[in-house]
This record gives sequence, C-alpha cells and structure tokens, in this order.
Amino acid sequence: MEIISPRERSIGSSTVRRVLPYAKRRTVGPFIFLDLIGPETIPAGRSMNVDAHPHIGLSTLTYLFDGRMVHRDSTGAVQSIEPGAVNWMTAGSGVSHTERGHPDDLDADLFVRGAQIWIALPDGGEDVAPFFAHVPAVDQPRFDIGPARIRLAAGSAWGHESPVPVSSPLVLADVFLDGSDSLRLDDTHPERGILPIEGEVVVDGQLVPTGHLAVVEPGSVDIAGWGRALLIGGALVGPRTIWWNFVHSDPERIEQAKADWAAQRFPLVPDDHENWVPLPT
Repeated sequence: MEIISPRERSIGSSTVRRVLPYAKRRTVGPFIFLDLIGPETIPAGRSMNVDAHPHIGLSTLTYLFDGRMVHRDSTGAVQSIEPGAVNWMTAGSGVSHTERGHPDDLDADLFVRGAQIWIALPDGGEDVAPFFAHVPAVDQPRFDIGPARIRLAAGSAWGHESPVPVSSPLVLADVFLDGSDSLRLDDTHPERGILPIEGEVVVDGQLVPTGHLAVVEPGSVDIAGWGRALLIGGALVGPRTIWWNFVHSDPERIEQAKADWAAQRFPLVPDDHENWVPLPT
C-alpha cells in the first residue's frame, strides 16, 4: 500500500490540498488530479472565486461535503452545486469555466469542504464535444453494506451504478463508517485508493491520516474505523501529459491549446469571462 500526502496549493482565492498528481503516482485509474477544498470558513462579505480558465482532454468532477458553489462554463451551463450532488463537465476539445460562491451566501460565514477532480478521457475520446451534466444528491444511489453507508457519486461499485455520464470504467464513492465492523472494498476496478475525509479510517490494517490517499493493491481489501472516506479508482486510460489545466496523450495538442488560450480563441463563458486566468509563463 502506498500513502500519498497532500500538498498545499493556492487556487483563485482559496488554498487547497493537492493529492494527485504526485511525483511517484501520477494517476489512480483515470483519476489524474484531485484537490481537497477546505475545510475553510469563508467570512461574510467574501466569496470563493476561480476566474475563467480552460481545459482540454479531461472531465472535471466537483463533489462537495459542505457549502455551495456556482459553476458556469462555455457550453452555457450555469449550475449551483450543494453537498452530495455531482457537477460533471467534459472538456474534450476545449472548454472554459468559472467556479464562484453563491451570491445568497455573502451575508453569513460559509463553511466549505469538497473535492475537485479531473478524470482523463480515454483513447479516442479526448477531443469529444464539450458537455455538462448535473446529478443532484437525491438521484445518487445510496445503500448500506453491513454498518457502512455508501453514496455512489459516480461510476459503478458493489453492483450499483450512478447516473453520472462517465467516459470510462471508474468509481467515486462516499463511504461512512460507524466503527462497528469492517467493509470489504469493491474489487471490480483494477486500481483503487481510499481518501479519509474525517475520523479515524483504517485501510488494510493501517491507520491512514485524514486527507492522505492510500493506494491499495488489487484484490480483497478491508477498511474499518469510524468516519468518512472517498473510494476512487478505475481502469487506466493510457499515458497522458499534464500541463497546467490541459491533459492529453498528444503533446502537440497541448501546445495548440496553450496558443489558443493565450490568444483567447477558446469558447468563452457567457456573462462571466471578463476576468480570466492568464497562461502561466
């Protein structure tokens, strides 16, 4: 078992804890990027803001534990997201988007926690037309296995399937443990990781600190303890290059995306593209 420690990074107006990519482990299945948002209390009068920025060759998956955000993108989607729901945006050939606080939350302090995830698109699907999907919490499969309560946020596991339109075999499950018994992880996906969010979570007999990712071996693995953890995993999609917000198997495609964003030839976010993030130098 490999344990990956998070590293702090600044994104827009917030500080996140980056879990993937990591120098010795670039991906877990198709999961190529994972930032933990918060825990952070945003004081009244302030708002979480990530200005317009681009993506290619990936899907973004936003999942909140606490708080609220508003997503806008160049497909025309405008969607608030609350805990337990999934915002899934496939960038494909190219998209730009923003993430901001909800205007109704400005009058009070707001506690925010969540995960911002990138899923690498499979071979032959990296340049599909962009699209956006929102699946509210009430539509996610929820089930119990022994003492564990599970919400299947995306993909498939334990014989259940989420309605999120994923592009390759994967799993993102929100697992709640009550400390009374262990849970045998679904083993249908060749690569898996457990990310404790709160409490004391034991993976294959080892206590894993909150916010650290335990990448487990194929086969039978049990988790125990009490608290909450994310299960991620899936099938590999092939080698990918990551540069800034771009993911692709063809480095030349990334060079083209750099030039297109610098010249603002990407599709724009309607009514929210006045402030955009410059290409890194």
